[in-house]
Formats: sequence, C-alpha cells, structure tokens
Amino acid sequence: LIEVKERIRNKKRRRRKRILLTMLIILVIGLGIAAVKSTWLDTTLITFEGNVEIPSSYLETESQKLLGENLLLISKNDVLPFFLQNPYFLDVNLHKKFPNKLTLEITEKTPEINYICDGVVNLLTKDGILLETATNFVEGGLMLLDVQSLPEEGMNLYPDEESKQKLIREFRELQLRNESEIIFDTLDLNDMTNIKTYYEDLEIWLGYPEDLKEKLNAAINIITEGQIMGV
Repeated sequence: LIEVKERIRNKKRRRRKRILLTMLIILVIGLGIAAVKSTWLDTTLITFEGNVEIPSSYLETESQKLLGENLLLISKNDVLPFFLQNPYFLDVNLHKKFPNKLTLEITEKTPEINYICDGVVNLLTKDGILLETATNFVEGGLMLLDVQSLPEEGMNLYPDEESKQKLIREFRELQLRNESEIIFDTLDLNDMTNIKTYYEDLEIWLGYPEDLKEKLNAAINIITEGQIMGV
C-alpha cells in the first residue's frame, strides 16, 4: 500500500513539473513575441567605431534603413551589404545597448604597399588587395615596383600569381620585423628570376624568391661590415 501511494505521489509530482514547464515555455514564447512586436525595442540611434577610411557620412546614410527595426532582430547579415561595397572593409561587430541603441564596431584593412601605375600612387594591403587609387603615399609603407595593370578596387593586383602574393606579404613582414638601421623599403618584381631591393644608392640583387630572410640578412651584413653605407 505504501509503495502504491508513493508511486501516485511521484506521478502527481511529475505531472505538476510538466504543467509548470509547459506554462514556463508558453510564458517565454509570449514574452518573446511581445518583445518582437513592441516599439520599445525599435532602433533609434546608430553609432560607429573604428572607421577611418570608410566615411562616417556614408555609413550614416546607408544605416538609415536599420532605424525603426527591432534591435533584437538586427544581425550582422543586415549590415554587411553596405559594408562589402567598400574595399577598406574587413569586419564588423554589433554591440546592442537596450532598449534602442546600436553601435557598429568596424575593422578596416590596412594600406601597407605603395604601387605606382601610370604615374599615380595606389595603395594595397600586404596581401596585394587594391584599396585606393590615385592617392598619397602611405608613410612607412613598402614601395612595389612592377608592370601590372590595376584591378578593380577590392581585388588583388595578382589574381593569378600566388607566388607574387606570397612574396610581397613575406617581404613586408620582414620589413616590419627588421630592427637594423638598414631599411629596405622597395621591392622590385619586374623580373621574378632576379628580384631586387634598394638601400639608398645601392641596388641589391636577391635572385629567386626562396630564402628571402637569409638573403636580406646577408645584404645587411655586407653593407654594415663592408662599410659601404653611402657609397
């Protein structure tokens, strides 16, 4: 008899739990629907952080379409379309401040390479992506010498030459890591069988792309130990 009563109590206990769980789910769903339909969460203010090359005026104009949208429902996919049109865009993070404020934290690509074509300066990333045409030199950047027609902004200067993409990236990274007084700020790719760089009035022949770090270190040692700086 005791066991029967205990089973009945357990059965009632489980039934109460199921009822409470069902009520909780209904409550959560109801609150969710109310939040989605409520104007209290409509976005009224959008701000931007991190953009330097992408104009704030452009972002303000494009983001107008998000005003009035429910803050809960706005996702990264809603903002990507108007960012992807700009070659400087790399990534964006959304920060929501309830009930109605949205901040877009923008990460931009960095111009690191100066490439002159038809007498004008064009800026590239270290991966060879064209960011901007007919502009000013980027300070501390790498000067790239080559004969290559310009792609559209946002596209790679060497779309079918991965070896050149890898080479300019490696050379730029070595340039940034170089702690000596001998600075190589130019990369000449006009002849891939004899890559060149320059230091002041010296022309340095590096040959093929292999062992680039060792060759540049050797060039630094030759210049310093041979006391030919300024020659």
